[in-house]
Amino acid sequence: MRLWTVQPREVYELVTSAGVYRCDGAKSELAAEFDFEKPYRWIAAQMAKRMGPPPEGVEFPVWAWHTMNGKHRRPDMRWSEFRDEKRPFVRMEVEIPDKDVLLSDEELWHFVLNDLYLCNAANKAEADAAKETFDALPEAEQGDVKEKSWERIFSVSPPVDNGWMRAGCFIQATFWELRKEQIVKVWHYQ
Repeated sequence: MRLWTVQPREVYELVTSAGVYRCDGAKSELAAEFDFEKPYRWIAAQMAKRMGPPPEGVEFPVWAWHTMNGKHRRPDMRWSEFRDEKRPFVRMEVEIPDKDVLLSDEELWHFVLNDLYLCNAANKAEADAAKETFDALPEAEQGDVKEKSWERIFSVSPPVDNGWMRAGCFIQATFWELRKEQIVKVWHYQ
């Protein structure tokens, strides 16, 4: 599967010198800085369930892009997500075996990041009704129902915009490790 990962230059230097890169949870800026450890652990558990356990000592996955704005293409580094980077970084085009990749909808991933219930609704009225039903559940049940709802992020599909929710426009990929031989092309940025 062709993917694109954007990483600090030191990650590229590490994978080229050591031959493999595995995410170091202690250095994961998003897990620490934005308190994303719980959602990162959740997606890691989903990966283990769907793809098998991580290599020894690996807590968090490596992240990459599969689909950008509805098309299977590399990210445009002029987009706002990338413009504020202050240190040198790289965009790597990589080829990872399909069996080693878990795809998920990046926009729906925000429900996991924000610890919100992700209903299965076709319009706002259905979403409001589903939210009402969810809110009426005993608090002890809400956590399990909410976590089960997050599994909808793995139903990646062609882009949909039904007026109240977009899905399928941005597909992210997670995998346990990046090997030097999986790198196809590299772009360097200051």
